[in-house]
Amino acid sequence: MSARPGKRIQTRERTLTGILNEISLMATRIFNRRVKDVGLTRVQWQVLYLLYQHDGQTQTELAETLTMAKPPLGKVVDRLEEDGWVERRDEPKDRRAKRVFLTEKVTPLIGPLEKIVDEIGDVTTRGLSHTDREAFIEFLHVAHRNLAGEADANHR
Repeated sequence: MSARPGKRIQTRERTLTGILNEISLMATRIFNRRVKDVGLTRVQWQVLYLLYQHDGQTQTELAETLTMAKPPLGKVVDRLEEDGWVERRDEPKDRRAKRVFLTEKVTPLIGPLEKIVDEIGDVTTRGLSHTDREAFIEFLHVAHRNLAGEADANHR
């Protein structure tokens, strides 16, 4: 199959969305490998860390923050609850809603897991000057805000 005249074929690695996806997949793979003995996945850790920052969120709040659909997030929370990492409690103002709270099992893991996340960030930006690293992170924040705004606009 030949390319159209004047049309450059971009490989997955050369497109912005392709490279961002690859980075995310590699970071997930590295994280999952490093925490295998703990028995958590990256998405489970993300849920736990969100709760560490603000305990007692509803599953809807967690799903929105993680830009995840509610059913898959519910399965993640089910697994975390089965393994004793979180507990669900009734929301007094809404009988249908449940709030998710951390258990004491999480506390000793916060520091070591934050360190792993920081190490992955260091590997990701290895070879960049401090200034370039800060600029790179700011560019990613801009991209995140842009995409979040687009996702919110399309969700309405």
